Amino acid sequence: MERTQRLARINALVSRQDGATMAQMMEDMKVSRATINRDLEYMRSQMNAPIVWDPYEGFYRLERNGAVGPTYMLPGQWFTPAQAYAYLTLNNMVEKIAPKVLGPFLYPMRVLLKEMLGKAEFELYGLDKKIEIDMPAMPAIGDLDFQNLTEALLHEQPVRIVVRAPSGQEHTVAGTPVRLHIAATGWRIEVGQGGAAPVTIDIVHIRKVIAADEDET
Repeated sequence: MERTQRLARINALVSRQDGATMAQMMEDMKVSRATINRDLEYMRSQMNAPIVWDPYEGFYRLERNGAVGPTYMLPGQWFTPAQAYAYLTLNNMVEKIAPKVLGPFLYPMRVLLKEMLGKAEFELYGLDKKIEIDMPAMPAIGDLDFQNLTEALLHEQPVRIVVRAPSGQEHTVAGTPVRLHIAATGWRIEVGQGGAAPVTIDIVHIRKVIAADEDET
């Protein structure tokens, strides 16, 4: 087992409520006491891991007293180039389904994956361009209205949604967006209204989305 794998495994073991004994870590990773001791020291000195020995219980554990100090963080996830490319391809395909909703969350990871693959000189096959996922385009809705809608969905905040029925009549639905459905038949938003069943609205019928604390102008 490589060191990076051991560090991740040690972290998992000492994070448990009952921690881990030296014997358990040696048996789990099939390595010597000296190797575990070196890994523990590395995690403490180089990664700021708050690993302590509990003499009363006889195991190692993460200190959870909330003391202020350097941030403890394991190194990032390790991918082979092929795994990174698979993840990048899925990332690109998913973003195309709802770019305005998912794009801001996926972009940082996409940049990182491209940098990793560039350094590894891995060939990019462009699978996301060669394999097409047929999904409906985002309905025509104002940018501000769509932003209000997605922010309310993400942060579970109440809004007022002005809806125009096929008959041309308009009415307002007040509540908190709880789920966005993107399907081949179109985009729909579920709006919760307290204890009542959620109301489903076809986004193509939305005329305006107003935050609950804003004036309707």
